[in-house]
Amino acid sequence: MELSRLPSRPADWDQRILRFDSKNLFHESAWLDFVLECEPRRTVNYYEITRRGRIVGYFCAILTRRAVLTLCESPFAGRGMYWGPIVDNDVDSAELAEAFLDLCRRERIAHFEVCHAALSPAVMQKFGFTPSLGVGHVCPLDGGIDAVWSRMKGTCRTRIRKAQKMGLTTEVTDDRSIADHFFRSYSDGLSRKGLKPSSGPGPETPRRLLNHLVPTDRVFSICVKHDGRIIGAAFYPHDDRAMYFWDGASDLASLHMSPNELLHWTAIQLAVARGIPVFKMSSGLVPQPPNRFIDKFGGESHQFTVYQKSLVPLLAPARRAYRWFAFSRSFRMDGLSAVFGALQAGGITG
Repeated sequence: MELSRLPSRPADWDQRILRFDSKNLFHESAWLDFVLECEPRRTVNYYEITRRGRIVGYFCAILTRRAVLTLCESPFAGRGMYWGPIVDNDVDSAELAEAFLDLCRRERIAHFEVCHAALSPAVMQKFGFTPSLGVGHVCPLDGGIDAVWSRMKGTCRTRIRKAQKMGLTTEVTDDRSIADHFFRSYSDGLSRKGLKPSSGPGPETPRRLLNHLVPTDRVFSICVKHDGRIIGAAFYPHDDRAMYFWDGASDLASLHMSPNELLHWTAIQLAVARGIPVFKMSSGLVPQPPNRFIDKFGGESHQFTVYQKSLVPLLAPARRAYRWFAFSRSFRMDGLSAVFGALQAGGITG
């Protein structure tokens, strides 16, 4: 098995990767362009995976240069938890591991990270990869909207009914100004915790998300209103295989009306109507305490494994220590944006 670097992203990239089992939203051109606009100092390399002359997949990875070191990450911390090689689930782990190592030697990559459900832990460790366990929360959306509603906890259903009785309404919108409403509520939430907006996404980040994903119909951008005034907003990227929670925030003064529950419920209804089978609400490599807000929507936690290999002595423990340091600084915040600063810093995959 060989990984051959492509000169650039092919014009028909999205069509090429569509047939593979592990293809997802985060491999698509729209998301990759969003990543590159947010991280202009990084690059995405594209590789064709062949076996005995036959194309068996593709691989795209962020290259990050730190001083004289080159890091190759797939997933890339904070911008695409679900990357990894684009291959079918019957891929040979040993052959793929050998191909990864050959790539590292050929392109002088100092640190390599990869995640894929089909990779064998025993095989990957045999080739010197260190596994790191993570946990993601997944809500099934099958069986119709009534089945999804019944699987949620009673407290969640009660809060959704409360929001509706108090006159809250939701609206799906492509208006980019929703990003400003989100950032204002997000900043207020940080200020309450004694933190600054620089700890997470800037005001331009959600606008960039919408600019890239709206034209391709890859995001539900939802606002919640009270008496005609926007009091919260949330963003849910999606493809035909899953919906994801990117971020959301509501005005502090309105939290007693349960706007966040209504935002999630609206997104779930949209996903069910499109036949999207699962809602992937969160993920992280660093152990976290149970999240009552997430848990009440039903579903369950699933473990995944990220495999890491450093070809430079002491680099791996240094990166692990930095992850914990970055996470500890952001632990007091809530939601995915809570750990955005740590994610950007090269910390937690999420």
